[in-house]
Amino acid sequence: MTQAAVKAVEQSSAPHIYDAKSVGDLKDWGVQPDAIEGRSHSSGRLLWKSGDQQVESGLWVCTPGSWRLSMPGDELCYFLSGRATYTEHNGETIEVTPGTAVHFPAGWSGRCDVHETLRNTYMLVKSEATAIDRGAAPLMRQPESIEASADWGAVPTMIEGKSMTSGKLLHKGPGGRNETGIWVCTPGYWNCHVISDEYCHFIRGSATYTHESGEVIEIRPDTVAYFPKDWKGTCRVHDTVRKVYMIR
Repeated sequence: MTQAAVKAVEQSSAPHIYDAKSVGDLKDWGVQPDAIEGRSHSSGRLLWKSGDQQVESGLWVCTPGSWRLSMPGDELCYFLSGRATYTEHNGETIEVTPGTAVHFPAGWSGRCDVHETLRNTYMLVKSEATAIDRGAAPLMRQPESIEASADWGAVPTMIEGKSMTSGKLLHKGPGGRNETGIWVCTPGYWNCHVISDEYCHFIRGSATYTHESGEVIEIRPDTVAYFPKDWKGTCRVHDTVRKVYMIR
């Protein structure tokens, strides 16, 4: 992708990145702080950062090493490649491999040991720490093939056809905030109004989103996109789409 093309998708009404598993031209984000062992180096590409600095989404790559970390909010990470172990202070251990989606709750603290260079897409929503007895961090393995067992019904704003949706919830916070999971939608054409900031990593299917300004966004497998609150337009699903998502 040319520099001009990269700039266009980053400045889109819904910033997006194609071929997230392999895309290059990443920004140098420096040495990972709070090192325990080694010298992990981070790079990535920012999709979105809100004006109040409370929401961030993008693509992150990190080389091997170990460091301490504390989550300043709820963060969904969808790991595309590499291998790592996250160990919380209470002893909970999460083994991360390609195709793992983890919802780290606000206040999660411990260490990360990167064994093989990690690559993930993510959305972070800064928020107050969850209660100390919250339980383990929710995770999902291989969301591209896991059964979308919940019937979420027909899209209510159809223009043409009848798109049916289904999915599987990973996490839903108090008041429905910071919802994460997988979502599946069959072909059809419908009006789309995004009522809350949403991260989407599309892993199957194809669709065309057309913003009310006329901008056209083509979706294909391995596209990560960020739809800001109040995005309005239409969506035409050509082949059944499946995505990992987080809604603020």
